[in-house]
Amino acid sequence: MSNTTNRKVGWKNIVAWGSGDIFGSGAGTIIGLWMLYFYTQVAGLSPIQAGSIFAIAKFWDAFTDPIVAYITDNIRTRFGRRRVFILFGAPFLLVFGLMFMSGFGFMYYLATYLLFNTMSTVVMTPYSTLPNEMTNDYNTRTKMSSCRMTFGQITAFVVTLIPGLIMAKVADQATAFMYIGMLFAVIFTLPWVFIYRYTWECAPEDLPPKENVGGIKPTMIHLYKEMATTFQIKIFRFHLMMYIGGSVALDLFGALFMHYMTLVLAMTPTEGGTALSAMTLMQFFGVTLFTWVALKLGNANAFKGAVILLFISLLYFALLPAVDTNMTFWIIGGTTIMGLARGGIYLIPWVVFNSVPDVDEALSGKRRAGIFSGVMTLSRKICQASAMLIASIGLQLLGFESGAEQQTLETTEGIYWLFILAPTVLALIAFYGATKFKLNKENHAVLVSEVNRLKAGGDKKQVTPEARETIEMLTGWEYEYIWGNKKLKKERAALAKQNSGLI
Repeated sequence: MSNTTNRKVGWKNIVAWGSGDIFGSGAGTIIGLWMLYFYTQVAGLSPIQAGSIFAIAKFWDAFTDPIVAYITDNIRTRFGRRRVFILFGAPFLLVFGLMFMSGFGFMYYLATYLLFNTMSTVVMTPYSTLPNEMTNDYNTRTKMSSCRMTFGQITAFVVTLIPGLIMAKVADQATAFMYIGMLFAVIFTLPWVFIYRYTWECAPEDLPPKENVGGIKPTMIHLYKEMATTFQIKIFRFHLMMYIGGSVALDLFGALFMHYMTLVLAMTPTEGGTALSAMTLMQFFGVTLFTWVALKLGNANAFKGAVILLFISLLYFALLPAVDTNMTFWIIGGTTIMGLARGGIYLIPWVVFNSVPDVDEALSGKRRAGIFSGVMTLSRKICQASAMLIASIGLQLLGFESGAEQQTLETTEGIYWLFILAPTVLALIAFYGATKFKLNKENHAVLVSEVNRLKAGGDKKQVTPEARETIEMLTGWEYEYIWGNKKLKKERAALAKQNSGLI
């Protein structure tokens, strides 16, 4: 058993690690809610140009994310293999402020967005693995995830409230966004000082041997193969359905919300910012609510409840244009429901994620939290980029004119339907994933106990029926093929094929 995972994780460690979502949630919220609006209404980019930035960034991430994930699993330095990236990458997060400078062209905005995304990968990939290395305790990991989400929800409220306040005071939107970018660039960078100081990782003697594949091409091929193997885990596939479906649904809602507010409901950007602030405030209460629901009913049921609230909110906004009095009051009602839904949809996948690498360890016999963190980091970026790209292409096809205060009736109606229907489709995918997700506290304890038994040299033939059934259900593999024995299945399949050819 690792000495590092036996160290006591106190509240200062939990709070320090959780503060990382000041950056993770804060930057993601601003980009998700304001970036497309800034690009098309302030910076003067066309919807297709804006969408191209997000799409190109994802191709770049597909190259950088697995490299960072692989290196964090295999590098050995006197600063560790995880936190050394935090030490290096955190100062570069100040580039966030450069993304919101107006008066530049497409290449400038592409370059700043790519640089910011790369630095985000450098710090967030190792950051997400730390609970898995700091403790084996399921409840402690849950506390860490809940603390992270609490920071995230508070930050999400702040980063939606402050831009609205700044825009209310600063008439020129270009200047307002410059202030917004500079302010939050500093705020997002500071927590990493405390994260580095109050967290730890696996001791060198507990680390598995490095994987040496040699050369950039073999390394990249190996990386993609390693990332592809994560999809061999049955429970992780359903986890990604929940995570990607829910996140893209919410990102689409956020990306189009200001267009819905200003064009469909004819509200001002300041009023839109106020509505977003109400939504993110309720998101904080949503985290608290669905943490309690998850403890009572399980993570999968809590997630399904959050998605149902999302459906109710979308129906609410679909009916809202028919209201002709007290519009501000009714908008706040809709954002209240959506905020509660967002709290649960963002919370649950990250709560259960910290235990998914344990399922993989049962199958592969390795601790590969870095690879799974890389897949999750890349998935999150793909979610946000997909939402932005869908929204951008949709706006372009609907005839949206950048910078125009008025759009045609056909364009406005198209934005209405895009805003309602696109998130609904993605939410249905998330809901289906939740119905198939079976990892819980009880079977996780059985899983960890069996993994520890095998680590201690236990004989696979002495497995209990409960442990066998649990591991097979979570991994999707027969027990005889677990613990690094996957090749046996391929060998048997090849032999069977060869024998059938001889008959």
